[in-house]
Amino acid sequence: MLVGVVEVGMLESHGRKGANIDFLNQVVGDVPICGILSTRSNVSSEESDKYCIYFYRQITSLAGDDSSADYFQISDALEWNICNETEPPPEVDIENRLIFVSSENNCTIIERASRVQKLGGAGTLIVEDKLRAFEQNDTNYNFTLGFIGNSSYFKIMETASNETTAGMYSPKDSPLHISLIIIWILAVFSVSVGAFWSGIVRHKLYLSEQCSGVEYEGGADRPQEPVLPREETSMNLSAKSILIFVVLMCTMLLLLYFLYDYLVYMIMGMFCIASGAAMFSCLEPIVSKIPCGTCRTPYFNIYIVRGTLELRQILLLLFSFGLSITWIVLRKQPWSWILQDILGITFSINVLRVIRLPSLKICTILLSGLVIYDIFFVFITPLITSDGKSIMVEVAKGGASQEQLPMVLKVPNFAYYEIAKICELRDNYNLLGFGDILIPGLLVAFASAFDRQVGTPCHLYYLVNVIV
Repeated sequence: MLVGVVEVGMLESHGRKGANIDFLNQVVGDVPICGILSTRSNVSSEESDKYCIYFYRQITSLAGDDSSADYFQISDALEWNICNETEPPPEVDIENRLIFVSSENNCTIIERASRVQKLGGAGTLIVEDKLRAFEQNDTNYNFTLGFIGNSSYFKIMETASNETTAGMYSPKDSPLHISLIIIWILAVFSVSVGAFWSGIVRHKLYLSEQCSGVEYEGGADRPQEPVLPREETSMNLSAKSILIFVVLMCTMLLLLYFLYDYLVYMIMGMFCIASGAAMFSCLEPIVSKIPCGTCRTPYFNIYIVRGTLELRQILLLLFSFGLSITWIVLRKQPWSWILQDILGITFSINVLRVIRLPSLKICTILLSGLVIYDIFFVFITPLITSDGKSIMVEVAKGGASQEQLPMVLKVPNFAYYEIAKICELRDNYNLLGFGDILIPGLLVAFASAFDRQVGTPCHLYYLVNVIV
């Protein structure tokens, strides 16, 4: 089970499809980040074309938006061997211009930017599809330096004229992350509804058991015909069962880490079935209040599935599984996160409704075990793995695979929408694993049931747990 919020894609160039930029010898802390190059046909033009660039914050400071960016005319110096100090500059204007230079010369990016600056250039744009890491030292640099892909460079040159201007900027990080607020609301909603419903179901089952016990003790005849097994008020779990559960979670996470490309499709199929069933379970009480469509099918017995269904239930069944199948077919579409979140919310609510822990002791053992599980796979595994990466984060992101596990709520990072669109970031999402919803949700569900059983006024324990 995946836990934790993971912000994916903003600084991940391998997630880009646009300029096909790969990192070589990447240095932690010195990672290039996305920016935007805006070009205009002339100084007075309001229309602009925008291209993805990369830059190092340790070297370059860019404006926060298009309106505050400084625009300069551009010059193409791709044929210039900028690393050869004895070679004169090309016969193009350099002073107060943004200069496109090649990456194929044997010198550092600092040396290239420094030479352009000495010649009066306003900035340097290195044309390459592979970024070499900038190894930071104690020297403070202040160059206007960016990296642009070959395809973007050729597009610019196709339409460029002597009056074409360009400016670089990088949208500033907003102090208010709308996407995080949305994902928090979705999580709190799932926990609140699922736990409250769980308390209602558990209390009804408890009252039913009490009534049944009184009836049988009073001498009433027990039913002679076979009946369906009675649903238990809570799961019969022990401390040993919880320990086995945590070990199985660890095993599953390790299997996903090493065999992700094979297991991800099995997990997606299981999620598709489980979320479809959860959608049906969540909506069935609402649909049952619709006065029409009450005609029933004949009694059926297909393996473990038996009974009859009303027409409205059949339609709901088709809708529920149709929604999950639609998601799995169209999961690559940019709007598919909406379907995934709807399915994820109903899945979480249904799990909280069905899985009812028997005691506070079991809740405590489970939460304690998962805290250790969480800390180990998020913070300790980077010290063990050869690449220094967290096992849980890598599984949540999908690693090098093009598929991601659906066991998360995901919301696009709206703060970086412009960059995500222009740079074609594949994974510009905030993710929240179901573990962060279900595990605390089980405790809230227990509190909700406790309130009803002992008659706590105003559902006090439930409300306190939801707020906390």
